[in-house]
Amino acid sequence: MRLATALLGLMLVLLASPVLAGPPLDGDYKSLDGEVELGRFSESWAGGGQGQIGNTVHAQSWDGMVLGGEWWVACPMAAEAPEVIADNVDPITGLGTIEYRTVYSGGHFWLSGAGPWGNGDVEYTGMLEYYTHHTTFIVVNFQPIAYTTNADFAGYFDTYCKCILVLANAASAGNGPQPPQYPVFLEYAPVCGENPGLLGEWGDVEDITISIFECASGNEASTWGGIKTLYR
Repeated sequence: MRLATALLGLMLVLLASPVLAGPPLDGDYKSLDGEVELGRFSESWAGGGQGQIGNTVHAQSWDGMVLGGEWWVACPMAAEAPEVIADNVDPITGLGTIEYRTVYSGGHFWLSGAGPWGNGDVEYTGMLEYYTHHTTFIVVNFQPIAYTTNADFAGYFDTYCKCILVLANAASAGNGPQPPQYPVFLEYAPVCGENPGLLGEWGDVEDITISIFECASGNEASTWGGIKTLYR
């Protein structure tokens, strides 16, 4: 009787304990190959306007009906004023392009366990190590009229010794008050949270590559540049 009671108690403990099915599978997962859902993004103007420190990014997968069903990235905040990388605007006609580099800080990510990287867990979460935009504005009559952005960011999974690197392209679709069917505007003050009353900008995320791999050490900060080159 005592043995049966003890076995029953052990079974209840095992059932109540969380079970980690397995880390996300290593690999390069690409939207161009149909492995990764495309997405939509918003960037709040929490700093007061476009390109201001404090503006906060929110990107989510989009299958045509549901936001954030496969992946999302939330809360990278612009930590520095955008830096001009190249100015190719003609001083006479006012036509050309300007490229900016913007460095963000903070942020976290989520992947559905049902994605191609799934290995039994319901979901995978982690924190970002860095997040950067290279944005090219099309300029007409000395005024920017549209832009495209190359985003790259990387980080660590919470539960496993795994790293993630994401490369993506985004194109603007509008700006102003919070639109329907786009990620809600976020504000990083004092804790990142939703603020749909803000103004901001939004658009589509395309050409996505999500690379998952073993972390070489506990701190990859000094080697992200080399890793990014390898996983392009």
